[in-house]
Amino acid sequence: MPPRLTAQDFDQDVLILFDAYVHGGLDRRGFLNQAGKYAKAGMTAAGLLAALSPDFAAGQQVRKDDSRLKAETVMVPSPAGHGSIKGYLVRPANAGAGKLPAVLVIHENRGLNPHIEDIARRLALDGFMAFAPDALTPAGGYPGDEERAVAAFAALDQDKVQQDFLAAAAWLKARPDATGKLGTVGFCWGGGVVHTLATLMPDLNAAVSFYGGAPAPAQAAKVKAPLMVHLAGTDPWVDSTWPAYEAALKAAGAKYAAFRYTGTQHGFNNDTTPRYDTAAAKLAWERTTAFFKTNLAARPNVRLRGTLQSVTGDSLVLKTRGGEVIELALPANATVSEVYPVGLADITAGSFVGVGAMPQADGSQRAIAVTVFPESARGTNEGHFPFDFAPQSTMTNATVEGIASAPDGRRLHVRYKGGEKIIIVPAGAPVVTFRPGDRALLVPGASVALTAQDVDGKLTVLRASAGRNGFAVPY
Repeated sequence: MPPRLTAQDFDQDVLILFDAYVHGGLDRRGFLNQAGKYAKAGMTAAGLLAALSPDFAAGQQVRKDDSRLKAETVMVPSPAGHGSIKGYLVRPANAGAGKLPAVLVIHENRGLNPHIEDIARRLALDGFMAFAPDALTPAGGYPGDEERAVAAFAALDQDKVQQDFLAAAAWLKARPDATGKLGTVGFCWGGGVVHTLATLMPDLNAAVSFYGGAPAPAQAAKVKAPLMVHLAGTDPWVDSTWPAYEAALKAAGAKYAAFRYTGTQHGFNNDTTPRYDTAAAKLAWERTTAFFKTNLAARPNVRLRGTLQSVTGDSLVLKTRGGEVIELALPANATVSEVYPVGLADITAGSFVGVGAMPQADGSQRAIAVTVFPESARGTNEGHFPFDFAPQSTMTNATVEGIASAPDGRRLHVRYKGGEKIIIVPAGAPVVTFRPGDRALLVPGASVALTAQDVDGKLTVLRASAGRNGFAVPY
């Protein structure tokens, strides 16, 4: 079998022509007309195009039927985009239903082709849940032919495509088998989408762009996620946008790292074409996976309950129920919810509830307090698991299947995925629900429950649940 061709086997001007063809600046006829003068003995212009085009079988690193992986095709709702977007979801098979950090994989301007599916499988083998959406979903999906794919891609409504990827990112981050940590990686057109998502998603945890065009410099100030950028040595298209954007990132104090791989061409990570550079691709991929493992690593959350002592613009002081006084950072993007009381009558058949309880000798649970979830939060953390409110306490998030009277309250029969429980709710047990709140709830004297995490050595509020006008949050 002859050795695979590399970029060094082609005239640089041919590679630039091919780059223009790939990005839609030249059609097939235009490439063939201009590449003809570079044809050599035994290699016509058509032969040059064929030699530079993808060979997916040659570039495959992980088989589609690899037993170490669990892969499926899913459809994600996208009401602000094209209605829905189809994608390829891959997880390590040995992870079961365990929570994993998630990575959104964004393809080049040809849709979800076999190479990008292979990229998703590689990420899954590195311990991530990878999801690769197909922007060509409204056109019927990747057609199996690169030229037809590029033509279909050019006809897409790009504003709706952007909404499709935002919907895919939100869906992936919120999956019950995800840790809530989300990264994204994209290539060529997809690298440009990564840059855009980094300006639109303040809760993005890591972003990696491979030779993607940059947004307008004014957008750089919106980048909050750690950003890694891989640049080719020769890449006129990307180099027309990157220097000004990099200057703007520096001016904005963004956390980013950029690497240029000398001697490489645009597309150097794509191992289905001769532009692939083995050494550069290996180094860039090692940097990428290390970057994700650092920024998507799950940090343990801490739950704190107590009364606010003081609140400033970016911090608060909490006196815990145990009497400890703690100062925490309060970032602008911390989520605030208002907890307020409802009654036992608000627990009805079909309600989705969260019950903090203590196990009883007869196998039932005796409620400490009950949260009636709003419909928008149905399914949140469904299951039965230990709770940190008191020694041996439990939390059951489940759907109420039946309600009966009990000697001192209500008897609930609840069901969750994989199990069911009987819960006794005493007449005096607090029953609450919640709704979106704002920082006006966080005032001295407010009863709160905080979820916090160490961020750069400082305990930082992620979420706060607070009562209004002296209402005590039950747990």
